[in-house]
Amino acid sequence: MNKLSLPPRPRKHRVLRMISGSLLPSALAHWLGVRAIAIAPEQIALREGMRAGVAVGAVMIVALKLAMPLMAWSAFAAFWTCLVDPGGLLRTRLMTMLKFASAGTCVTGIMAAASGLGTVPAFIGLGVFAFVCGLARMRGAIATQISVLVAIVAVVAVCYPQSPMGALQLSGLFAAGAIWATLVCVLAWPVDPYAPQRQACSAIFREQGYMTRRLLDFMPPGSAPQAMHQQTISAFRRDIRSRIEMARGKIEVLSAGAFTSRTRAVLLPAIEAADRIFIAVMAFEHAVLSGANPPTARRTVRLVAATLHRVARESLRPEPRPEALDAQIRFLRILGQRETDVFTKGAHQCAQALADLQTAWRNPGQTKNNTSPLQSSTKMAAAPADRTIFVRHAARLSVAVLVAYAISLKLNLSYAYWAMMAVVVVTQPSVSTTLPRTIERVAGSIAGGLLAAVMGVLFPLWAILLMVFPLAAATIALRSVNYTLCVMFMTQLFVLVTDLVSPALGWDVALSRSINNIIGSLVGLAACLLLWPEKRQAPLSEQVAEAFKANIRYAALASSTEPVAWELIDKARREAGTTSTRAEILCQQAKVEGLRRTEYLNTNAAILFQLRKLAGAASVWWMEDSSSASAHTRNRATFYANLAKTQDEEPLTLQTMQTLLADMDSDAF
Repeated sequence: MNKLSLPPRPRKHRVLRMISGSLLPSALAHWLGVRAIAIAPEQIALREGMRAGVAVGAVMIVALKLAMPLMAWSAFAAFWTCLVDPGGLLRTRLMTMLKFASAGTCVTGIMAAASGLGTVPAFIGLGVFAFVCGLARMRGAIATQISVLVAIVAVVAVCYPQSPMGALQLSGLFAAGAIWATLVCVLAWPVDPYAPQRQACSAIFREQGYMTRRLLDFMPPGSAPQAMHQQTISAFRRDIRSRIEMARGKIEVLSAGAFTSRTRAVLLPAIEAADRIFIAVMAFEHAVLSGANPPTARRTVRLVAATLHRVARESLRPEPRPEALDAQIRFLRILGQRETDVFTKGAHQCAQALADLQTAWRNPGQTKNNTSPLQSSTKMAAAPADRTIFVRHAARLSVAVLVAYAISLKLNLSYAYWAMMAVVVVTQPSVSTTLPRTIERVAGSIAGGLLAAVMGVLFPLWAILLMVFPLAAATIALRSVNYTLCVMFMTQLFVLVTDLVSPALGWDVALSRSINNIIGSLVGLAACLLLWPEKRQAPLSEQVAEAFKANIRYAALASSTEPVAWELIDKARREAGTTSTRAEILCQQAKVEGLRRTEYLNTNAAILFQLRKLAGAASVWWMEDSSSASAHTRNRATFYANLAKTQDEEPLTLQTMQTLLADMDSDAF
């Protein structure tokens, strides 16, 4: 077979192609990624959104038909129940929604009755529930989701003072809405419980395909290569490394039960294959960055990109077809037969990784199903320190909610519960996560409030009622995609529901929502900064130093002329990637904050970019055959081995790291 032709690319379904290509193009996603704005378009949950739209919309129709404004509580309960649905197996979902329904029903009655008795009982009840909900975080992710929403129920109910009988009625309305939403979520539009894990796994291959395909723009035939922007390089590598680690974590938590073990045994090898292919893609990028483009380069890049998109599609299937990769593996092996350059060696590396993935897909029962020792030790050692963190968070949340409640009473704010809701959502155990959440919450609330105000003024009542369905659907569908988008649609939903049950309020509802959200977000941020602040994460310079050490260790192992076990290489490479990613995210956040010198941030960013280039060079060295090492190769191995041994002997300053990077081998850059 003399002439090599590429296998045809798999065809996308028309709707999926429209969603992935038009709604959020990869270029926009990575433009946001460069600015450390997390977005995961593959996690759009259309069916879950449609269920929420039906649950909330049906309740609002009944409320308007019966002329019962208080029945908005049933609509809110239905929405929150859809929001608390964790996905996955039916038993877990049902237990989660029933726990929330029972807790929310009790909290609604208690807080409404306490508020009806006076300000002091309301303060006591609000403080107690906020503390208990904050403490519940220590029981895991699902408990955290339930506790946050129960705390939101408490802060909303305190603004609906009732007599004991009225509180009982309000509890009944909440229970009715929650039960109705539970029935809709359980019975309507069944979905694949493992779709989020499959989508996360597929997204890794798809993003690697985009990363590979874009290299064609920088190696045009017959002309000088263009310069790649360093932020683009770092954004792609940071995004893919983060996706690999997050997807691995999602899949690792699947138990070894009869239903979950097969899914775990199919997806986990796919993550490992993606990690191995990532080495080859970084090597391709480094070669293009260095201007080394042999005749096979473009053909290899096109083939690998097409193959990655094919694997992405197969990973979405509940039962992937191993034979669907036969043609791609055959073509990659043909390209990689000679192994004369980085691209042919990378083709061979990709073919071997995909062949191993094929074997795992054909025999999923034989895949190792145990958790790594590092993860096991992490799970066992998490208890004592975490309890202190959660107790501190619970106390901080309780005080912050009470402060927001006092401010709302003092200023006589309309819809004061929106300020307290913002406190509950924004306040996180760590201030490093509270600040981005505050910015996203405020931005989403302002945008959603303005849009809702326009609709409330211009749209007639029937049109506003019709908007409840798509807004509820969009909020649930986008909850795992991006927090700002979720808040924007949720704000419109809450404002329009309030406008339906309290007509002729116009712009006031949206304006109050935006102002109260800003107040609550600032109170939550201030609480994290001032009340029992936790030990701040290592400063940027220290994280850059950790990334420097990790990348040097990886370079030392990759450049070694002696055989190195794959487990050591893989561990060092992952550590280099994750430490660089953490440092880059902190650097981007510091730029957003604007609290540090631009020159200082630019120096750190330049060092991190050089480390990304070093990681690419190390991937090339690892793929090279070291059995007949030249004098240059041996000198390089000695240089990095000595540097890895001596880098811990003295503190690494920015100036020291810049000097060492300048003295490194030229083939690292």
